[in-house]
Amino acid sequence: MIRYLLAIVATSLSTAVCASGQELAGTIWQLVSIQSMDDAQGTTKVAEPSHFTLEFGRDGRVTLRLDCNRGTGDYKIAPAGDGSSGSLTFGPIASTRAMCPPPHLDQRVARDLAYVRSYLLKDGKLYLSLMADGGIYEWAPQQAAAAAADKDRVVKPVQFAKGKSSAVIRGRVVGRNYIDYPLRAGAGQRMTVSLKGSNGANYFNLLPPDSGDVAMAAGDLIGNRFDGLLPDDGVYTIRVFLYRAAARRNEASDFTLMVGITGSALKPVSAGTDAVLPGTHYHARTTVPCEPAYTKTRECEALVVRRGFDGTATVELRWDGNWKRRILFIKGEPKVADVPQAMTFTRNEHGWKVTFNGDEHFEIPEPLVYGG
Repeated sequence: MIRYLLAIVATSLSTAVCASGQELAGTIWQLVSIQSMDDAQGTTKVAEPSHFTLEFGRDGRVTLRLDCNRGTGDYKIAPAGDGSSGSLTFGPIASTRAMCPPPHLDQRVARDLAYVRSYLLKDGKLYLSLMADGGIYEWAPQQAAAAAADKDRVVKPVQFAKGKSSAVIRGRVVGRNYIDYPLRAGAGQRMTVSLKGSNGANYFNLLPPDSGDVAMAAGDLIGNRFDGLLPDDGVYTIRVFLYRAAARRNEASDFTLMVGITGSALKPVSAGTDAVLPGTHYHARTTVPCEPAYTKTRECEALVVRRGFDGTATVELRWDGNWKRRILFIKGEPKVADVPQAMTFTRNEHGWKVTFNGDEHFEIPEPLVYGG
């Protein structure tokens, strides 16, 4: 029997190499290959495994990265014997619908998950078998996958000369190599980024704080130029890379990266003035009605860092485990968020309804932002 295999990154080595099906909850895997029972198709090796990940939540939900798309759904597992194998099924997968580059494996993976019927844990990998000998997906744990990805990553913190608020950086990327340029900035400051490369497939992504790969700005969509306010405090990362087709051909690009930070950060209100939640930097927490795209979630956790009592604050919205949005309000108006989607809002008697891309909605109550 030929199987389809999905490689998923585990959240820790101990959980990644678990020998029990019950321990799948809380692990993340990365797609390695897809084996087809059709000899004409054979085995499809995944060129960029980190672009296809599967996380088993402890709440019976799965979270997926499907190349340039994201997805969520339910799962049910019934271990057999010693727990290293058993039945596994997924509910409908709700995913974003961006058009990813060929070979469009995102569509294939999302479709095939509906036909998964069993799993096997062997030699630290996870194998998912499709019904009627339809194929096998092979997944690998996070630590091994992360180690492989780290070989391609170079980190070079951005350094501004004394008295300067900008820098010009020259570098070179080759093949799958990419360079991360981290720098710390504060909510309300303005960042400018521009990239000029000798190769037309040379781009940058701007990652907000605590993001491993989800960008708040993508250079290929904005002409490799970014100029905007920042929604939160923390370390932002400018990732410079070659688009995948050029990377696979081991092409190279000499580039010039220009980075600037201007303006003063909007500092959080002190804990002595507005008490914070114990063990956090947030001033308040509540739940709010929400409709994130491509999920059944209708209630989100909302936290706030107040930066004044005039309606200036950073609101963080969370749902389905790892998903979040951060929105900067300035004097009662939402100004910027940490996602590339277009943001609009309407004011009502309770607060604001903030919408992203026309199909994602969050209700934010006024007392959360203003206090009181």
